[in-house]
Amino acid sequence: MMAVRVVVRGVVVAAVTAGTLVPAALISAPSALADPCPNGTARVFLGNSTNSCQGAGTVSYTDAPVSKVCSMTSTDVTVEIQTNIKKRPLRTQELSNGQCATFDMKTQIGNTVTVTPN
Repeated sequence: MMAVRVVVRGVVVAAVTAGTLVPAALISAPSALADPCPNGTARVFLGNSTNSCQGAGTVSYTDAPVSKVCSMTSTDVTVEIQTNIKKRPLRTQELSNGQCATFDMKTQIGNTVTVTPN
């Protein structure tokens, strides 16, 4: 019998003998990224598995901690994360033109995301 190799993201996940079934999880496409937001905005991902496009201005997210922020084209974003870490109570991250950053949700006690179209 001939073996068929299934490759996902460049890594061999499984070798399958011809005629056998492969669990769908092994051959499914990589998880799709969220639909892009319009230029001049940012996509904000929250710890409760929701995300949204934020337009110009400053927003503090209180429903859930911020897990990731991505700036869109022609956008400057400043993310401030307040933490319960005594040595580093504030993390400030500046993003622009398609950059993304992730944030620790376990230590986060507050946040603000400021979006400025450029």
